Amino acid sequence: MSLTVPIGVLGLFLVVMMMMIGLWFAPTPSRATPESSLELQRSPPALEEFVEPDALEQLERLGHNRRWLRLIGFLTRLLTYAALFSLLYVWAPKDISNAPLGTLTLSDIAGVIIFVGIGIVLFRALFNPSDNDEIKDAWGWLGVVLLPAVGVGAPYLLYAAH
Repeated sequence: MSLTVPIGVLGLFLVVMMMMIGLWFAPTPSRATPESSLELQRSPPALEEFVEPDALEQLERLGHNRRWLRLIGFLTRLLTYAALFSLLYVWAPKDISNAPLGTLTLSDIAGVIIFVGIGIVLFRALFNPSDNDEIKDAWGWLGVVLLPAVGVGAPYLLYAAH
């Protein structure tokens, strides 16, 4: 059996883990940026600036408050993370804490490392949500879209099991 594919997957895994660790410890950009000393001329406005805004942008300009969307977004985010944590629990690797080190394979060790890495990323995303209003609205719209899908899919799955 060729070792090219497992070594390639291991290399890809190591690169992704290093990127995740780098992003974890990277400093967050500050909101205040220093003013540039360069005097740049502003180019003429692009054609896109003259296009009429769509209905969503017009609603935002009117100042309509969408508190109901934020509430749905909050609940959707929590339920999504609950589903992801339950999937992580279902596909948990076997316990290697009591196994002798000589009997472990590379896939056993990599499975535990990936399991722990995904758990850390999910915990970080769960307890450090974005403060961006557009992302909060996106979670709300995802909930609005998923609500009918769950409403149709759940009875289908329940009756398909019988």
